[in-house]
Amino acid sequence: MKKKRFDRLVAGLEDVHAHVTTGRFGGRITEIDVGADDIRAVRKRSGLTQAQFAAAFGIGLGTLQKWERGERRPSGAAKSLLRVMQTDLPAVVRALRAPRVRQKIRARPENRAA
Repeated sequence: MKKKRFDRLVAGLEDVHAHVTTGRFGGRITEIDVGADDIRAVRKRSGLTQAQFAAAFGIGLGTLQKWERGERRPSGAAKSLLRVMQTDLPAVVRALRAPRVRQKIRARPENRAA
């Protein structure tokens, strides 16, 4: 085993040991920031109303409205899902198997695969 790989393995084991003994995680944490403008842009790009978007993706309508107004911010998995939607909305729709939404989103020119 090369020294560089060995050193990375040892560092990883040290992280595991620190986590087990202290409860802290020494790894890298990536913060995802999705703001009101980002959320509104994703929804508008989908061509869906707030009610349709909320229903299609399992978000409460009131929650979505507060996100879009900047009164609240998504957290956890919702932030991750919204970030993926920014990058590849049709992939999220396919993964969630929402046929009616899929047809509407696919029909929009900006969502067609190049």
